Amino acid sequence: MAVAVKNTPEVTSSNLLDRTAVASLAGVVYVLGCLGIVFKLIPSLWWAAWEGAGLAAGSYVGGTLLGLVMLAAAVGLVVLGARLIGPRAPVGVRAGTFVGLIGFVVILLLTRAFSIWVEDGVYTQHWFGSNGVTVGAALVAVFGGLLLAFGISLLFRKNVERLLVRFEEQGWFNATGYKPLQGQRVRRATVFGILLIVGAGIYTLVSHGTLGKGQKNWELNIPFTSRVIVDNPGDARALLEERFPDRSEDQPLVLHRYELRDINEKVDPATHVKVTLAGDSAFTVGQVVTRAEFDEAVKELTNRENKRLGKTPPEGEAPKPATGPMVFDTLILMPSIQFTVPLLLLAAALWLSWRVVSMPAFADFLIATEAELNKVSWTTQRRLVQDTIVVLVTVVLMSVYLFAMDQAWRVALSWKPIGVLQIPEDQAQTNKGVEQKKW
Repeated sequence: MAVAVKNTPEVTSSNLLDRTAVASLAGVVYVLGCLGIVFKLIPSLWWAAWEGAGLAAGSYVGGTLLGLVMLAAAVGLVVLGARLIGPRAPVGVRAGTFVGLIGFVVILLLTRAFSIWVEDGVYTQHWFGSNGVTVGAALVAVFGGLLLAFGISLLFRKNVERLLVRFEEQGWFNATGYKPLQGQRVRRATVFGILLIVGAGIYTLVSHGTLGKGQKNWELNIPFTSRVIVDNPGDARALLEERFPDRSEDQPLVLHRYELRDINEKVDPATHVKVTLAGDSAFTVGQVVTRAEFDEAVKELTNRENKRLGKTPPEGEAPKPATGPMVFDTLILMPSIQFTVPLLLLAAALWLSWRVVSMPAFADFLIATEAELNKVSWTTQRRLVQDTIVVLVTVVLMSVYLFAMDQAWRVALSWKPIGVLQIPEDQAQTNKGVEQKKW
C-alpha cells in the first residue's frame, strides 16, 4: 500500500538571496521602512506643506485628509510588498518577517531597560566623569548592537529556519482555506461567536475609556536625550542668569538634564545652606554657601568670647534647586493607543477567526458537526408549540401534586398519635412567633 509523505522543504540554497533568513531580514527592513514612511514621513511632510499653504495645523479637515493619504499609502506599500515577495519567495519568509519584527521590539525594550540602569549611574553616581553622557550612550548603543547581532545570528541557524518553515506551513500567514466549500454554516457561526466575544471586549475598553487614561502613544524614551524645561528656578536663579545672560524672560529655559544637575549641585540642600539672617558673619541674606562654611561661621560666632561680646550667629535654610518637567526624544512604537489598539484587536480577531475555522483538525470537526446537524429532523412550529404547552402543563401539575403531598405528609407525620415528626412545644411557639412577626 502506498503512503503519501509530506516532505519539509529544504531551506538551503546556493543563492544567498533565496535563503529564508536573508529574505526575512529584508522583510523586516521593508516593514520598518513602511511604518516610518506612513507614520512619520508622510505626517511631517503633510503638516509642513499644510502650514506652508497658510492653513491651520492640526485642523479637522487636515487630519481627515492626512488619514486618507496615510491609508492609501499603507495599502500601496502592502500591495508593493506582496508583489516583491512574489510566488517564488522562500518558504518561511512571512513567518520569519513576523518573528523578526517581534524580536526587534523585544531588543528595543531590553536596550531601553539597560539604558535606564546606565543613565541612573551616570546621573546620580557620575559614572565615567565628565564624559559620562558620551560613554554611557556608546555603552547603550553597543549593548543594543550586540543584542541585534545575536538575534540575526539566531535567525541564520538551520534549525531556526526549519522552525520558521513549519510555522508558516501551519497556515497562519496565508489566506488559503481548508475545504472552503464544506461546513460553511457552522464555520460562519463560529466566526461570528469569536467576533462577538472580541467585540464585547473592545466595546468595554472603549465605553469605559480604559485606553484613554494613560499615555496617548506607546513610545520609548531615547537614552540620554532628556531635557528639563525650567519653570521654577528656585535658588539657582542667579546661577542660571549668569550662565545664560542673553536669555529673554519670555523665552522658556530648556537645559540638558545633566547640565541642570551640575548647576543644582551648587544649591544642593544636602551640601549647601541659604542664609536667611547674616548676623555678624560675612555672609549676605539670600547667599547660598556650603554647609561647611556656614557651620564654621556659626561655630566661630557662638564661642564663649563672641557670646560675651553679644555677637549674633547666622541663620539659614535649605536652598531650593531649579525644577521643571523633563522631556525626552521618543521613538513611537504605537501611535494613538486609544484608536490603534481597538483596530488591531479587531483585525487580529478577524484573522484569528478565519484561520481557526481553516485549521484542518478543527475544520474537519466543524464539517462533521454540520453533517450531523443536517441529519436532524426539525419539528414544525405547530408541533413545537403543542409540545411546549404539554411540558409546561405537566411541570405545573407535578409541582402542585408534590406540594400537596408534602403538606399532607407533614401534617400526618407530625400528628401526636403517630409522632414521627416531633417538634418541642417551645420550638413550635418560637416558630409560630417568628411567622407572625411583622418585619
